[in-house]
Amino acid sequence: MTPPPPTTTYTSIPLPTGDVISRSIHNLTSAISRHRPWSELVFSGDFSLPESFSSLLLRSKTNFNYFFVNYTIVVATCAAFALITANPVALIVVGVIIVLWLLFHFFREDPLILWSFQVGDRTVVLFLVLASVWAVWFTSSAVNLAVGVGVGLLLCIIHSVLRNSDELFLEEDDAVNGGLIGPNLREGTNLLYPFFFT
Repeated sequence: MTPPPPTTTYTSIPLPTGDVISRSIHNLTSAISRHRPWSELVFSGDFSLPESFSSLLLRSKTNFNYFFVNYTIVVATCAAFALITANPVALIVVGVIIVLWLLFHFFREDPLILWSFQVGDRTVVLFLVLASVWAVWFTSSAVNLAVGVGVGLLLCIIHSVLRNSDELFLEEDDAVNGGLIGPNLREGTNLLYPFFFT
């Protein structure tokens, strides 16, 4: 019997915590830089009611994929405004927690090393969840935060429903990820696909 071939093990080179944070900040700023021009969000394009429920769903999906970064900034701004009007300390504390989530979970690509020990992803998430619960309890900001996020989401939903998305275009990778075109259409092409399909 022929023995099975040896298994190759790939390991990543641990980076100092400072370098991990720097790369997370780079990823975060790169994501924010992908926002659409605000003039395109507000002043360009036609605003009208969708003709049917199916067109409403397609229009909302198109706009949410196209303006996703802008919508995220709008929701974050509404939440920040709700917190600062209630308690400026709450804005600082909750803002720090959100930054920790962004840097150590959502935009972190490398393992986190603390005092020569690698911290697992579950441990990081557990710490962030506990810190979030403590921040909301300490600042008593649950209601204000929920109102701010709710208002921001409502504004984004109204915009996504009313803005005509016929003329929107998106790079093919984003269109595939958004489920608006099939992966078979992307093979052998480098074109921009329309972000709306009839």
